[in-house]
Parts: sequence; structure tokens; C-alpha cells
Amino acid sequence: MAAETYRAVFGHVGGILPGTAFESRQEVKDAKLHKEQRAGISWGRDEEGERAADAIILSEGYEDDHDDWDKILYTGAGGRDANTGRQVSDQDWENNGNAGLRRSRIKKYPVRVIRGRARDLNYAPSSGYRYDGLYEVIGEAREKGMSGFQICRFSLRRLPEARQELTPIEQQVQELLDGAPPRVTSTVERVVRDTAVARKVKRWYDHTCQICRTPLVVGAGVSYAEGAHIQALGRPNNGPDVEGNVLCLCPNCHIRLDRGAIYLTDRLEVVDRFAADASAARAVALLTVEKHRIQATFLRAHRRFWGIDRA
Repeated sequence: MAAETYRAVFGHVGGILPGTAFESRQEVKDAKLHKEQRAGISWGRDEEGERAADAIILSEGYEDDHDDWDKILYTGAGGRDANTGRQVSDQDWENNGNAGLRRSRIKKYPVRVIRGRARDLNYAPSSGYRYDGLYEVIGEAREKGMSGFQICRFSLRRLPEARQELTPIEQQVQELLDGAPPRVTSTVERVVRDTAVARKVKRWYDHTCQICRTPLVVGAGVSYAEGAHIQALGRPNNGPDVEGNVLCLCPNCHIRLDRGAIYLTDRLEVVDRFAADASAARAVALLTVEKHRIQATFLRAHRRFWGIDRA
């Protein structure tokens, strides 16, 4: 579809949950998350007929990009050599993608962010692409980049977790496909956050807890586990919903991790802070699979939050 006739679509599309993975750019395009096959910025016309951006791809691209998950510095379009990928000329605001992102900042349109493989392993998928939810453009500037040319640089901020949820109608459709997230009664009723990323990690371990290594059998050939975020989502932790920040745990180990009763060292050893005897308190190895790249950044954030100095 030509950009001049494409109507920009803001927000989630097709009931696709943040954390959903795709093998290729073509799959991302077919899912209507991003209309371009190669360009980083997806733009079209808004209701007033102006150029506006509705999605970006963040992957091994511009050298001036910087990704902190909840905050992104994103380099605009133009001025790159198609063969080397190096910046060889200045960027400007007349470029359709740059004008589109600027318009989205002015109108406060949400922008979908899709991450691909990148040099920074903390937030990027190990392969393919992953839809990581909605961000807002909060600023832009034209400044000198690392290669000495003028670039259009955009600041994006991830929207709060409440804005990452599907609308009620979208949620109903998704629950019909995947099943509703379970409500678990402890002292208070809590909703287990069962994201697309969490479901992927649980499949890697066949729903077996990585800490106690016990499958919680709930039916014939069916086990139950929860996706536990090491650095918790939302404030004040602001952890990311990425594979390297998620463990497959039973409910007991999940709660103990969330409360800081157990923690992980950088060597992926599990330590029980409140073990009844010395033998139970020793560090034991976390169950892992090769494809699961657990990042030390999130382990350290969890320990800092609970005032644990040992690594």
C-alpha cells in the first residue's frame, strides 16, 4: 500500500499482545504492525491528512540509537549508505518518516515499537522481531551524530503498563484464543500477568519451575507454571517484559522471588535468604536452557531493590 494512501493506525492492532514474536520483517508487515518492508519508520496520513508515524523498528541500525527499554533515543530516517549502513549525509525534517514522528509527538499519537536483533542483548530478541508495545514521542532535536552529520533524533517513552493492555473487546477475543489469565487467591486476589513473552518462556521449560524443578500437575499431561519477572514490571521497578527478565516458576517460588525471600547471583545460582538450616541456604544452580539468555542487569536490579549486596 502506498504511503500516500495508507491511513495510519495508532495503538494495538489485530489483538496482538506486546511480547508477540515474529520470525521476519514480512511477518511483522503481514500482521499490520508496521507497513514497511525495510524502512524503520511506518508512517501514513492521520484524520487531518497530515503525515504521522504509527510504528518504528528498533534493531541493528543507526549508530546513534540508544535503548533503555522504557526510554529510547531513536535516529530518524535518511542519509545512510544502503550498502555500508553508515551515515553519509545530513537528515532533515522533510523526510516523510521524520515528519511523521514529529507529528505524532505534537498530536500525542501512540507509536508501536518492534525490536529486532541488536548489539545490546538486554532488550533485543535473540532472533527475529518482537512487538514490545506502545510508546509516546516526547521530544525531537536535530544534532550532530557520531559520524559528524546532522541527524533527527527522537526521544520516546514507554506508556504505563495500564496503557499496554488490550481494550476490553480485544482482551475478550484474545482470551478466547489463549485462555483468560488465572486469578490466584492468597492474602489478596491477584491477576497473574501472562504475557506473550511469559508464555514463550514457560514453553521452553515445559511448565517446570526453574528453581525447585517441580512440575505442578493440574491434569492429565498438563502442568501449571507462572511467568515471573525478575525486575518487576511497573513502578517503581520499571522492568521490561523481555525473555531475559522472565523466569518459569511455580506459584510458591514466584511469590518468594517477588518478596525477596530468594534471589539469584550473577552466576545464576539461587540463594534462599530465610532457609531453616545451612544446607538449604546454600546456592543451587538455576535450571536453564540454551536459548534463554537471562541478563545480569535484571538480577542486579532485583538484588538492589531488596538491599542484597552479594552477587
